[in-house]
Amino acid sequence: MDGLPRDLVDKILFRVDLRSLAMMRCTNRTLQTHINDPYFESEYSSRVGSDLLHISTYGSSYVSYNPNGDSRSLKIKDTLRESHILGSCSGLLLLVIDNLLCVLNPLTKKFRFFTQSTLMRFNRVLSHEDKWHIGFAVDQVDRTTQSFKIVHMINMERTYKFEINDGNSWRRLETTLTCHSSLVKSPVYVNGSLHWLRNDGSIVAFSLETEQARLIPVKFPRELSLKTLFAAGDNSITLVSATEEIIHFYALTNILSDRQPKWVLVKQINNGVMDKKKLFYWNIVAYNGKCLVLSECSRDYDRLVHVYHLSANKWVAMGSVPGWCDANQNLFQFTRSVSSVVGLDEISSCGNRHISSLSSIIALIDGSSSEKVENQLRKRSAEHNFLYEQSTKRRRRVV
Repeated sequence: MDGLPRDLVDKILFRVDLRSLAMMRCTNRTLQTHINDPYFESEYSSRVGSDLLHISTYGSSYVSYNPNGDSRSLKIKDTLRESHILGSCSGLLLLVIDNLLCVLNPLTKKFRFFTQSTLMRFNRVLSHEDKWHIGFAVDQVDRTTQSFKIVHMINMERTYKFEINDGNSWRRLETTLTCHSSLVKSPVYVNGSLHWLRNDGSIVAFSLETEQARLIPVKFPRELSLKTLFAAGDNSITLVSATEEIIHFYALTNILSDRQPKWVLVKQINNGVMDKKKLFYWNIVAYNGKCLVLSECSRDYDRLVHVYHLSANKWVAMGSVPGWCDANQNLFQFTRSVSSVVGLDEISSCGNRHISSLSSIIALIDGSSSEKVENQLRKRSAEHNFLYEQSTKRRRRVV
């Protein structure tokens, strides 16, 4: 394809499924550069659409997956070990498996395990709602490479402190915010910063570039309902508020200017998808600027998922999740990616129990056999251990 015009190469590759695209990327350096280009990645992702991952709020051994919103393709896997999903960004997942953090690209099967920081273990951050103090973001290093960062916002009652892991180790930062503690929503990543919404309406913003934090003073809209979602829209921070009749979309303005930040109503739609006679509980659970996901639980505890596509201006029933697959589920929108990510390229070692769980999650999304994936990961882990032992022996000889 080296001699073909760029737009023709795009048209050909847009017809290729992601799994095949990942394999093609490994066969040709020119193709690898083309596929890793942010423009191609963005265009391809917009055509593929988002997938949905479902897992219990409190951790579970069961993970459910809707590939590309196809209600007929719901998949459920037993991961063998209790797992959490803490976040999703640019094709990467931030997981917790047996109290170890893991950054994973399910499509390329590249991953990296991390131990918790000392403060995370001491405060038992991963065992309750404080896990929403952990933020996850992916930055563009150059046109073909990305990097990731994990940020832990530490609640010290009257102050917030921060520590960060960018693939090597945890670093405690000097930046500090002085304010009364407050419950926070799961963070969203917009324009290079992680944002945590607090109960009083103010927002904690942490810049990945400067590693500085600031408090954004803003008040909730007056019409805000109890059903709210804090999310990232099209390059903007969005607050979605829903009643049984209407759903409102608010965008946060003046966030980087000297003017007072405020929420501005930008769109409203009818909420007409629920069967109120059978309804037990409902909530809005995910939004990415292109589609809104609403989950409703019937009295038999089965969960029905609806998606509203903004461009088409219509609701679509995505499918249902059986009640036995855990209540109190969190839903994560996930866009698959084959991009090269710094820190995930080297072979990573981990225990057998972690490999089994990781293999199940990869196979769920990749569509391959769990056993085949597990054998691949075990081989990589054994190679890593062998190389590490050889390196250790050489260092001992030198000493």
